[in-house]
Formats: sequence, C-alpha cells, structure tokens
Amino acid sequence: MGDEIILGPDERAAIRSFLQRSEVRLSTLHRTVTALLSGAGVLVLLPALGRDSVVNVLRSLFSGADSPLHLTLAGMVVVALLLALLVLWLLFYEITRFYFHANHVESDRGTTFTPRFTLTSLHIPADELSPGAAATLEAHRRNPGNIELLVPSNDRARRSIDAQVAAYPGLQVEFPPTDSSRAGALLRLAAVKDRTLLDEVAKVEYGMARHVLRVQVIVLRYIKALFVVIVTSIEVYLLAGVVAHSSAVDTAAERWIVASLMLWAPAVLFVSSSPVRWLGELLRSEGAGSAGVRRDRELTRVDRVVSAFSVFVMGVAIVCSAILLTRPSSLEGVVAFVAAGLVGVVLEIWLVVRARA
Repeated sequence: MGDEIILGPDERAAIRSFLQRSEVRLSTLHRTVTALLSGAGVLVLLPALGRDSVVNVLRSLFSGADSPLHLTLAGMVVVALLLALLVLWLLFYEITRFYFHANHVESDRGTTFTPRFTLTSLHIPADELSPGAAATLEAHRRNPGNIELLVPSNDRARRSIDAQVAAYPGLQVEFPPTDSSRAGALLRLAAVKDRTLLDEVAKVEYGMARHVLRVQVIVLRYIKALFVVIVTSIEVYLLAGVVAHSSAVDTAAERWIVASLMLWAPAVLFVSSSPVRWLGELLRSEGAGSAGVRRDRELTRVDRVVSAFSVFVMGVAIVCSAILLTRPSSLEGVVAFVAAGLVGVVLEIWLVVRARA
C-alpha cells in the first residue's frame, strides 16, 4: 500500500530531514541514560554503605548475640541496607530494559525471539536506489572481502558465530552454513531489515516513543535511588556514632538505635515519594484538575517497594520500643525516646495514607 506511493523530491527531502533530526534526538536520549549508567551520584555515595561504619554497627550488635533484641536491631539495619541496594537494582534493571529489546526473526520454523540492542543496524532504504544500483549494491554485499568484515575468514571465528546463531532456532536458514549465510544471520540478529523511507519513518516514530517512556522511568528511579542512598547513609553514620560511644550497646544505645530507625522509616518513604509528588504539583500548576501520575505503576514501583520496607521496619521498631519502655531509665531519656517514636509513627501513618489517597 504505502510502498506503491511514489514520493516526490520534496517529500523525500522532508523525510530525510526528519530521520536526521530523529537520530539526533535518539542520540541525546542515549547520552542521558549513559550519564545515569555511570552513576556519578549514586556510585560515589554507595561505598558509604559498605565502609567501616556498617561493620562497626553490626559488629557491636552481633557482639551481644545472646540478646534477641540485639539480633533484631541488627536485622533491621540489614533491611535498611538491603533497601538501598534494591532501589539500585531496580534502577539498573530499568536501564537494561532500555538498552535491549526483543527482536522478531521470522522463518519457516516460526518466529524466533532474540535480544537486540535498542538501536538497530541499518540498511539503506529500499526505494532510495534505482533497480540497477540496488542490484550492484547486492553484489557488493555478497563480495567475500566485505563479508569478511562481519565474518572473519578463519575457522575459529566461524565456529563461534555458528554457536551463537544455533542458540536461536530458525535463525540460520542454510545448511551447511556459508560465510554469506552467517553474515545474513548476524544481520538479522542486529535487526537489519529492508525498509522503505516510509517504513523508516514509522519505525523511528514508535522507537522514539518507546525511548521517551523508558527514559522518564529511568530518570525518576535514579533520583529516588540517590535520595534513598543519601538517607540510608546518614542513618548508618548516626548508628555508627551511637555504637562508638557505647561499644557494649547498653539500654541507652538501644533506644537511640530504635528511635533513629523509627525516624529513618518515614524519612526514606518521604524522599522516595517526593519526585512523583513534585510531578503532580507541576501538572496542577500548569492547569491540570487532577494528576494521575501517582497511579502510574511504572513511575511508582520504587515507591511501593520502599513503602513495604518502611512499614516493616516501623512495625518491628514499635515492638522493640515497647520492650525498651519496660526497662528502667531516667525520665528525660524515656521522654526523648517516646517523643522521637511518636514523631516517627505519626509521619509514617501520614505518608502511607497520603500515598494511597
């Protein structure tokens, strides 16, 4: 249908200009994700979670291994650290999904799905050449000297390529394989297809939309991961200061640890949900009557994970605080401990209710 349309010179020029602009836009999107992949902010802060502070805190708590309360507090510290690692896991999970995509290879054996890089390799559009030029190009593609650029002319390289192609049934269509068929299989792995100019436009339009949707998820996850790592690092340093002044982790130190965890739980929930909340405020400031961003499961997946960890730590901390309140202590210490706990519980309830509203 579309292939039967004869494009005029102006239409072809407009399509070529659009494709050039699209390549620039795609390059910008990939540079954005590459900057996040380097993890400048997150990876600089991450070592803070694995240095001496963590070791000192856990060593002090495990030194009282005969105390169930100490083991519980150590477990809560580990859970807090696991959350920081989990949000990073979700970030790199999404980056992996951005850079790779499913490639559909059709053959007599059916459809084979192979992974491919999000940017495909290219053939010149089929309708850009005259029949004579197209035939000459095809002859050059079959030239052994050109094929050698993709399939080295040595048996070791050929065996490696054959093993790679054999992993995807239906990809190799010629037996025994020749260098030309190997090159064809590799081109199909790179998602090379003969397309017209209009086919290229449609491909770029859909591909661009996919990139934009993935990039916004990645950027949000990066910001949330950075916030969670910062808050957790502060918590670790605070706990390290507590155990440094009480190597035996007495009742006063235990109360400090529980109180700090009861404040960490709402703090980490607050910072992880802030980017989505900022987006909602931005949309409302631009005239939106209501913003549905909080119901977007892709944009709020990290928030749900953080909420589960936060509520769990808060619940365990409440139980630990009830145990500690039964122990004798000064009035000032009890009042400060109860005040910190109440602030943490109130903030936690408010944030959870607000997130689900």
